[in-house]
Amino acid sequence: MKLSFSLLLTLLLTVLAVINTVTAVTICVSGHNAETACRKMKALKSHTSLSCFVTQDRYDCLLRLASKDADVAVVGAEDVYLAKQILDGKISVIGQTRSLNRRTESMRYDAVAVVRRSTISSLQDLKGSKSCHTGYRRTAGWHIPIAHLLQKKLISLSCGAGLISAEQDLMAISNFFGLACVPGHWAPDNRTNTALKSKYPNLCAMCGSPSDCSDQDQHAGYFGALECLTESNGDVAWTKHDAAVHYFNRTDKHDIKDKFGLLCPDGSVRNIEQPCPWASRPWDAWLTRTGHDNLEKITKSLKMAMEAATIGNENVSTKVQDWATQVLGIHTPSTMVSFNPPTTPYKYLSTASYFVTIERMMCPEEPVRLCVTSEPALDKCRALSQILKSRRVQPMLSCVLIRSSEGGCPSALAAGKADITTLDGAEVYKAHIEHNLVPLVSERYGLQKSSYFAVAVVRADSGINSLEDLRGKKSCHTGIGRTAGWKIPIIALLEAGLLKKGSCNYAHEIGGLFSASCVPGAKNPMYDTEGNNPESLCQLCVGTLVDGVSGPAYSVSGAEGRCDRGPSESYSGYSGAFRCLVEGGGDVAFVKHTTVGENINSAAGNISWTKGLQPQDFRLLCRGSGSADVVDFATCHLARVPAHKVVMSNQLSFNRIEEARVLLLAASSYFPPGQNNFVMFGPYHQHNDLIFKDTATELVNLPDDVFHNSLDQAYYHMLTELETCTPDPNYNPKTNNYNQAAYDTAYVADGATTVAHDMSCLLVLGCASILLLLRSS
Repeated sequence: MKLSFSLLLTLLLTVLAVINTVTAVTICVSGHNAETACRKMKALKSHTSLSCFVTQDRYDCLLRLASKDADVAVVGAEDVYLAKQILDGKISVIGQTRSLNRRTESMRYDAVAVVRRSTISSLQDLKGSKSCHTGYRRTAGWHIPIAHLLQKKLISLSCGAGLISAEQDLMAISNFFGLACVPGHWAPDNRTNTALKSKYPNLCAMCGSPSDCSDQDQHAGYFGALECLTESNGDVAWTKHDAAVHYFNRTDKHDIKDKFGLLCPDGSVRNIEQPCPWASRPWDAWLTRTGHDNLEKITKSLKMAMEAATIGNENVSTKVQDWATQVLGIHTPSTMVSFNPPTTPYKYLSTASYFVTIERMMCPEEPVRLCVTSEPALDKCRALSQILKSRRVQPMLSCVLIRSSEGGCPSALAAGKADITTLDGAEVYKAHIEHNLVPLVSERYGLQKSSYFAVAVVRADSGINSLEDLRGKKSCHTGIGRTAGWKIPIIALLEAGLLKKGSCNYAHEIGGLFSASCVPGAKNPMYDTEGNNPESLCQLCVGTLVDGVSGPAYSVSGAEGRCDRGPSESYSGYSGAFRCLVEGGGDVAFVKHTTVGENINSAAGNISWTKGLQPQDFRLLCRGSGSADVVDFATCHLARVPAHKVVMSNQLSFNRIEEARVLLLAASSYFPPGQNNFVMFGPYHQHNDLIFKDTATELVNLPDDVFHNSLDQAYYHMLTELETCTPDPNYNPKTNNYNQAAYDTAYVADGATTVAHDMSCLLVLGCASILLLLRSS
């Protein structure tokens, strides 16, 4: 049979399209707007050979190159170092991005030491001189000079002097230079920043405002350091070369230009125009897997994309398409300069003398050991440790996996096997009582600060309008022993009369109230010491064998991780409990107030089980009675509870505690929500609430936690009543009822009348502190 010409043409075009798809260059892109940016790029017909692989962060992009999910990614110098550390030999540098107006320059900038010729003529003259820096922990003004001064043994660290890691560099610079201006925040929190600046006032003496010494100081930045040198009688300014050239070519500075020069690493002094960098910051690099067989197509596609990104004539344009920043990492018209042959990450950084600024001389240190309880959390911890090192954050973070069957993290901390771990409010209380652990820092949740609301979520069309309607229904919990998913619901159900105080076996009470549940960890020996918790508490759990399609997903016999108190159970955690409600046959999910919003279609991305979900599909059950829209959580909730906290043993030394605290706060400041270097707060590889809650926005010192005293006091008194429950002789386990007449007695103490329902009252957040006042009056 003969085929028509039109049919042959259609077949040919189809084959060409398939070939083009197969050979398309895939660039790894991350960030909140990555998918939108990629769609805009693909709309340009000029480079259909470039496609996107969208992932959570740049760290994951490195892994995706090695796994062949993506062909190429653009990263900064610190991530080139990271690629060398985690994928040595598997990743190569095939080129770099250069600004079009500087396309002949091989480095992004050169870091130089501009000196006053009358006082500095050699490296030895730096001792006791007046030093001007662009800013604390800035590259040209801090990291580069410190690394190379240490390498030349001009400065030394005071190891063994009882200093925390963050203070080592400050003391070294303070001891070497006379006066200085090191503007900026010297620590991630105000308390430590103020203490360090009080201890080393000479490092702020040359600043425009020594009392503040902030990053907004008039002597901060590339040109500010030069102003410090010329206008405040400084001796040396650590800045970048093009800034120095531009500064001294100004009309008002031209007459003093000959009084200053560049101090070279070999000790000679040159004219300002003659560069002799101490190190150079490389341009952003393009990485691919070593041995990639299509380098020519990659470089051609990237160059075409760069050209297409430029708005207008490339010779006069200063703007690029809005998608280019997200996809190509450029803010101004740029080009891709390829390397033939490709080079290694180590050589790329070493050529610029930049590698030593990250892997530099430091004091021997004992890493801070973070305890986690699951493999996914261990993976995240190790990734966090690696990326913190690439950002020069000290001390090192190490990771310890302690499974629940081994006693859990609180026991490990008490035994000295680890230093820190994260716990929710209920676990913090228990860990303090049983293991003498104390809070170190607290999570904060944006506008809600350091607390959140525990809520009960039902489907809007379920006919469930109050807590009283839950008897015989099916429940979904974050995990046994957890705050929002277990202890707060028990308190609320006790108050509502659905559970009767007296048995103290809350697992059996929940099993009797609900017809089926998923309570991850309910059969774990730590929470089921006698092995008789009801099987119904795990009936809705599914383990890891969940296909993610909409519709009921009832438990699968023998599923891996089924009913585990961790990410191996798909219905564990906040999002997991909500998923149990959505697709697992549950009628109510006990979660936190942000859970619904985080998992509706527009917020959850392309996760299949969230497709089509809208806030109006769900309602909240209020404590006491009634229900409300999910946006009314401030007035309809089960309790307002303290934030999750990082805890440690109070037997550790002061320095050890400070090391851990400053490390955690520094990590939080480096990786807040919204940046795409590393996801510290938020879902991680489709796992929720690993180490930190997804909704956390930062870590804060406990004194900065405005709810720490007022909220925690009432909350922990509630937990005391749960933890110290004493079986009531008037409780009948067969009928689940009290002998109410015997229970309802009153007494008078010190003139204040209190009902014997005080034990129940203590279970309610609002009355706990009032009762304490009555008892103490």
